[in-house]
Amino acid sequence: MQIACAGGKCYLDFMAVHLQIRDLPDDLHETLRRRAALRELSLRQYTLEVLQAHCRQPTVDEWLDGLDRLTPVELSLSAAEAVCEAREADDAALMDVLGRS
Repeated sequence: MQIACAGGKCYLDFMAVHLQIRDLPDDLHETLRRRAALRELSLRQYTLEVLQAHCRQPTVDEWLDGLDRLTPVELSLSAAEAVCEAREADDAALMDVLGRS
């Protein structure tokens, strides 16, 4: 944000922030450039999309904080018991199809 003054009045000027990445490895630059070209975007447009997509995803810490806010659920079976029951049911169904008991 900048303040511009003219004619005795001041105005707030909201400007986009410029981001410059120095010492970008050549292989990373080439990958970004190639992917931008495949999408028919400029490197700037493509990089902006990549950054926006990345920032839409929660960090691991944000995701874990969200889990902490969930209400725990009591289950009648443990996960291991549920898997065993499902496998036994699948085995029984397969034996029925094969005509074996």
